[in-house]
Amino acid sequence: MQALEIGAMKEDEVDEAARMMIDALHENYITDIEIEMGIAVDENTISEKAYEIVRSQIAQLINDKNAGVFSARINGKMVGYAIVVVEGKVADFWDIVVKKEHRRGGIGTALIARVERFASEKGCNMIKLDVNLNNSEAIRLYSRLGYRGISMIMVKGDMKGGLNG
Repeated sequence: MQALEIGAMKEDEVDEAARMMIDALHENYITDIEIEMGIAVDENTISEKAYEIVRSQIAQLINDKNAGVFSARINGKMVGYAIVVVEGKVADFWDIVVKKEHRRGGIGTALIARVERFASEKGCNMIKLDVNLNNSEAIRLYSRLGYRGISMIMVKGDMKGGLNG
């Protein structure tokens, strides 16, 4: 039996977390947010500087008292992470990534439980998150855990071709 541990991300795990995020972006739909941040060049291409942008962001957040940055470890090896940032009474659930070979084993659920506990400890009344409509696996997980859709972002055009692209 593998021992799952959820705890605060350690500084020596930041590089691995950044790599995990880049891998997740390769397998999922890239949004305009990643393009605006410089993480992606367009809907199909990760920026050459993406790793450094993501790494820097995570490194900053692990020292922010309003952020919860948590690692999931199996036998001491990081297999996933989650990030939540508290703004007033609302916790903004930024990221959750579980390595592909470790999915559907309860790691995501355990990370979300830790995020929820952090938000509660900080006095939050609500947790909000964005999920891509194409990510049906994540939507099923969030729904099963009591999250519900309250809005949908709609776009026309894209960052590369504009409205007529």
